[in-house]
Amino acid sequence: MKNINNAFLIGMMALLVLGSCKKNENEATGTISSIIDVSYIKKLHNGDDLSLVKEKLMGATQITGVVISDVDNGNFVKNELVIQNFYKGRIAGIIVRFDNNSDSFKLGDSVKVEINNTVLTRKNGSLMIKGLDFSKVTKISSGNMITIREVTLSQLYGDFFNYESTLVKINNVGFAEAHVNETFEGSKDLNDNTGGKIILSTSAEASFSDLLLPLNASLTGIATYYHPSKDSYTVADNLLKMRNTNDLSNISGVAYTNFPENFENVPAASKVLYDMPLINNTVTFKTGNWKIYQGVIGNEVNKDKFNPLGKQAIRLQGNLSESAVLEMGFDLMSGASKVTLVYGTYENDLSSTWSLEYSQDGGATWLQSGQVVKDAKISPKSATFILNIVGKVRFRINKHGLGLSDYPLIENGRLNIDDFTVYQNI
Repeated sequence: MKNINNAFLIGMMALLVLGSCKKNENEATGTISSIIDVSYIKKLHNGDDLSLVKEKLMGATQITGVVISDVDNGNFVKNELVIQNFYKGRIAGIIVRFDNNSDSFKLGDSVKVEINNTVLTRKNGSLMIKGLDFSKVTKISSGNMITIREVTLSQLYGDFFNYESTLVKINNVGFAEAHVNETFEGSKDLNDNTGGKIILSTSAEASFSDLLLPLNASLTGIATYYHPSKDSYTVADNLLKMRNTNDLSNISGVAYTNFPENFENVPAASKVLYDMPLINNTVTFKTGNWKIYQGVIGNEVNKDKFNPLGKQAIRLQGNLSESAVLEMGFDLMSGASKVTLVYGTYENDLSSTWSLEYSQDGGATWLQSGQVVKDAKISPKSATFILNIVGKVRFRINKHGLGLSDYPLIENGRLNIDDFTVYQNI
């Protein structure tokens, strides 16, 4: 009996091993899938052209995804589609270059592409599939939602290979060339004060090429490589290509000098108690004097939510029946077109309720700007307030005094604020 049981176990283990060797199966039916993930295809390229045949694609002959390029607005050519897909938590994209032109496939179309007997290559730095015509494309549906990943320039630059041919959004970008009558056409260096060289590329044929370049804006676009004469991505420029004017938002003037205020240039020991009347709850940072009432300079790693490049943020107290305030003690003289900041809960506290307020009479009276914010989480978020304030102005964060937390009726946890930035209105 013991030998029979051992033989049975050995047989079962052999079946499990054989089963694990099957690849690219449709899990519902156990059959080989005709569709291969784009991220798998990208991993096949090692620098040389590669013939894509089903024997190299685990029996598959097709890719699927959503068209993220826009053929109607001139910044993408008519013999290419940029397709992005999502598979098992991974976002990947690739260019498909065709032997003919077509404007039949639109931004947001879900498509299926036959890629058997095509070629995987890099051209001018960009990875693409070539060697097919538009008869190999089938439209599945239209008007599909497209995943957009928000990144800083430094994040995009540091991991550009994995963002290639996917849609990204960069908030609060400045343009080094933004001067009188400068337009989008050509190559424009981008700057968001995080580092990383990314170039905004706009063709003369783009419908928005003659628009005047703003001083500051948020941009959405497709990440792509380009070199005029070489095919290796390692020597290519890192580009961002907008698709249409909907990819431009939050237009404003430039940030004031010394902003963003990251609350880093004084030690946390300068404000260790939530109420310090002996110093009038005021601390001098690089932008000027800030009042921190019912707040401290927080520097606890993994608890206070500060910029990954920094060590400190402001922490406003929770469970109070009065407001906790972070308030500028100085005026900015050229108005305000935008305010941005980063916020999050301290440690794993409950959320809270806060608002951005402004004063144009030296802090005597305050007005709320935008909507009340109630969605602070453990992971920090960015907030953007679009404004049109003319003349001198100062700002504050008013964390509302809701009393003791009583979840889910009342959430009044501690709140972190960092990277507070004000943009001029000129």
